[in-house]
Amino acid sequence: MARYGRTVSLGLVIVFFVFPSMVLSAEYWVGGVPDGWGMFEEDYMNWAASKTFHVGDVLLFSYDAKIHDLVVAANSDLYEQCNPTPNSGVYQTGMESLTLPVAGTYYFFCSFHCHPFAMKFYINVT
Repeated sequence: MARYGRTVSLGLVIVFFVFPSMVLSAEYWVGGVPDGWGMFEEDYMNWAASKTFHVGDVLLFSYDAKIHDLVVAANSDLYEQCNPTPNSGVYQTGMESLTLPVAGTYYFFCSFHCHPFAMKFYINVT
């Protein structure tokens, strides 16, 4: 019985160190709540700045697809200009679950409301 316990413990330690993003990943509702993507009173940059994002974390976007979308900008210039093309992805279903696969900076905006309501933010992933 003691041998079995050590084997299980060793297995958990291996999983924790070999696959930490699987063990430690977190899910974040963008804007802090379901349906947060599209709440015009939300300051998305302040929301993002209050979080620490890691590889494997998941961003959850819930929104009304008739009046919003989600663009993952390919770079900071496109993000600043609210230019949806070229991009790393455009989503229009109303419910997106995006896993952050690698470290780096990610840029997000709504192409309908990027300029008038600053419906955009970026994050740094470690």
